[in-house]
Amino acid sequence: MKVLTLIHGIWIGGAQISILEFLELLRYNAEFKIITCINSRDDLISRLNTQGLEVYQVPCRVVMGYPLMVLSDADKLIEWADIVWITDVEYLAASHIKKMKSVPIVSHLHNYHLICPQWTALYGLHKVCLNKCSYWRITRCKQAINMNLARIGLINNTRAYTYWLLDLVKGPLDYRKWSKLLDNVVNSIDGFIPVSKALWNVYVSHIPELEEKSFEIIHNMVTEPLRYVKPDPNEPYKNYVLYASGPGFAKGAYIILEAWSNVSKEFNYLKLYMIRCKDTWVERLAKKLRVKNIVFLGRLPPEQHYNTIYESRAVVVPSLFPDPLSRIPIEANRLGVPAITTNRGGFPEVIEDNVTGIISGANSEELANAIVRAIKRKWSRSSIIERISTQLKPDELANKLLGFFEEFV
Repeated sequence: MKVLTLIHGIWIGGAQISILEFLELLRYNAEFKIITCINSRDDLISRLNTQGLEVYQVPCRVVMGYPLMVLSDADKLIEWADIVWITDVEYLAASHIKKMKSVPIVSHLHNYHLICPQWTALYGLHKVCLNKCSYWRITRCKQAINMNLARIGLINNTRAYTYWLLDLVKGPLDYRKWSKLLDNVVNSIDGFIPVSKALWNVYVSHIPELEEKSFEIIHNMVTEPLRYVKPDPNEPYKNYVLYASGPGFAKGAYIILEAWSNVSKEFNYLKLYMIRCKDTWVERLAKKLRVKNIVFLGRLPPEQHYNTIYESRAVVVPSLFPDPLSRIPIEANRLGVPAITTNRGGFPEVIEDNVTGIISGANSEELANAIVRAIKRKWSRSSIIERISTQLKPDELANKLLGFFEEFV
């Protein structure tokens, strides 16, 4: 089977790392050729070359957050392929490829990019919209985000209300531009690979015609931490809790700040480490709230990053939006560390409450209680590792993905 794989490589996030993990195992069972952008990151190209994969680079530009690959000179590669695999948000290539050859196209779904321009916030962070995206919903989403920013003090009320009025114009304009950009994309894709059931349910609620499409829910295997850390089941945890999701508003950084003000009163010896939050609004807000016992860190090299996870008492992922399935709690479990997550999105599909972590409501009071419970509980590093290893077996996940490809060939 010949699989033409699209990886934009302009940025590297959890989606790209997950695809690299799959390719590491799949490359022995099928023939892969990679199309990536000329402006791809060097470290991604290096990883692909290390795996012995053929890499072809094409011009790209980013439009509304979507990489637009210029495939006019890739006709021979498309002709070669039995199937095309869109690995992340390279969706705009789908309709162009279909015009060149009637080849099956399957797409991984790691996020909500096909639903709405404001996909991360998902309508003001409070709930998931169960109807199709619209002019009005986009406008209301933008307005609700600014009201939230004002509520926690990141912008003043005057600015929030000014944005509120401007969004009455900008919301419809963004929606119109987005709709035109993604016209016929979904129809051009033959099958989908959502990373969680929760993600797929949201997609089908927004785009009912997806029920007619083939799909396979395949969780990410998340083996990257084991490249850098060899976990010792007897390694004790250190006296800090870790937040590693960065400053993205929808990831809930301000919720953990509010929760930590209560946690630190009971455990004044315990620190909260916040990765990728140094010199950001998160640090400024913490100072404003006078929250103590927090260590703000920048982006860490992979080995240091995973060792910081490995030594922590618990990793907290307080996402406000229905997170499709962040890698961070699974990375923690792979290293024998309990994960505290909210009950939004795909987390409950993988994290087992009181077994490999604790599931919390998406508010500061419940999160504080969950952190306290996690600190007081005696966790077994070896039990957590064993449980996640049983639940997410890399070979089985890779074979499941390969089997989905074969359905179209």
